[in-house]
Amino acid sequence: MAENLVDKVFSFLSGDDLSDKTQSILKQLGKDLNQNKFAKYFRVKTEEIDPSFLSFMYSAYKLTYPIKAFMVNESKMDKLKLIIIESFMDGSILETVNKLAPAAIEAKAKVTAPDELVAQIQADLDKLISQFDRGKINAADRCYTMVAALNQFVNFGFYGFFKKIDPHFVEESFGEDPKFPPVKSVFIVKELAEFLAVTQALRPEDDWKNLLGLLKICAGQELVKPELFEELVKNFREIHVSKIIEMLIQYSLKNPIWQWKARVPVEQIGDDWLEEKKAEANLCIYQINTAQRNIQINALTQQIFEAADLVRLENYTMQHGDIYRNKGLEDFVYARGLNYLKAFLEDYLDKEIKELCDILLVRGQWTNNIMSMDMSEALHQLIDIGGSISALDETMSEDGSDGSRLRAAVMRVDRDKTQARYIKSIIGSNNEEALDLINQAAQFFIVLGKHLKSLIEDIKKKHPELLINWRELNLASKEPMAQRMTEDYKKINYFIQLMTLCTE
Repeated sequence: MAENLVDKVFSFLSGDDLSDKTQSILKQLGKDLNQNKFAKYFRVKTEEIDPSFLSFMYSAYKLTYPIKAFMVNESKMDKLKLIIIESFMDGSILETVNKLAPAAIEAKAKVTAPDELVAQIQADLDKLISQFDRGKINAADRCYTMVAALNQFVNFGFYGFFKKIDPHFVEESFGEDPKFPPVKSVFIVKELAEFLAVTQALRPEDDWKNLLGLLKICAGQELVKPELFEELVKNFREIHVSKIIEMLIQYSLKNPIWQWKARVPVEQIGDDWLEEKKAEANLCIYQINTAQRNIQINALTQQIFEAADLVRLENYTMQHGDIYRNKGLEDFVYARGLNYLKAFLEDYLDKEIKELCDILLVRGQWTNNIMSMDMSEALHQLIDIGGSISALDETMSEDGSDGSRLRAAVMRVDRDKTQARYIKSIIGSNNEEALDLINQAAQFFIVLGKHLKSLIEDIKKKHPELLINWRELNLASKEPMAQRMTEDYKKINYFIQLMTLCTE
């Protein structure tokens, strides 16, 4: 059985099992190979690769090895990418880029008002987008695509190729050029096909002199002489045009329809760089706005709250949200706002506003019952929202329905990435509920504020129109009603501003 299989293999390679048509094509291939410009590289009679081709391959390996040694360093490649992008910028673009540098923005922040600084950053960003246009982006992309093509070539498995031919071959030993023996072409078909694939994208018409100059700047030394490399690329093109390697493989495999697969890289670094600059600028804007918002929030909380300790939620908190944010997951976005809402309902609504509304709604003699009903409804809805906030917070506790699921999922998320979607779904749902509660509360406080404003105006009138017993109500209040309502109206307005800031 084994002998029959071996016989079939040798029979195939010798052409015994080939059709007359295939043998005729192969015969013509042999003639074409003998007449090819690079006929010296292949010995048709013995189906061997001539040492002259192996020496050519070695010279290419030796010439470009310094580039390979450079390209294995990721930090140097990142630097090269930046150098290439900047090479397509003029002085005005570089000036705009420098203005958008975080250090430059930080320096401006010390002497520029936040709103003005944000406007400057946005203007500079818009200017950069206009300056670094599609033409410059495409030029940078083309240049880095050349880098990718070069990287693809220098990482061709030269060492394994030569080691297969000469077991004594030593990598990086460039003292004396080795002497290679002829080698059966079928023995290195895979490597020859790969060589065709990685050299296809090296085009003589590309500006290699410019790229090698940028490589020299990045490396701090010349890695290869441009004229030698350009000559090598021209040789690659001539080899491709001649189809010598393709034909010798077809001839050696007795397969006239054998084809190799081109591998032409395409790089897009221009858009990526511009998006990175946008992200950096937008982050600076966000940080400036956040700092401003925090200043405003702190000022408002001092105006609104008398208590020093405003922590009212135990589970849906910014601190608990850090657990998820540190893992790159969604956190408790509205924890701060919901906590302030809970504190305001407990410290102010349940006491001052409820007491004021009791005087106005129970003791007041209204000429417009619709207004009093609106105020009463808003008050009761706000009281109910306080209970809903407590329920949400309890749900997020360790024993709560969502808290227990989150705790289990976050323990598995590092080894099971599908848990991230599960966590996002739970937290996202709770964030939506928190935002809905804040928005509902804000709307009901707006109703209370609107009616309080009307009552403040009414009490100042010589002949009130909304309530007809203000004198009686003043006697029932611990403070004059006009003063009390004005103070409460201010606090409600401040609180609505606070909720707006906490949900931006």
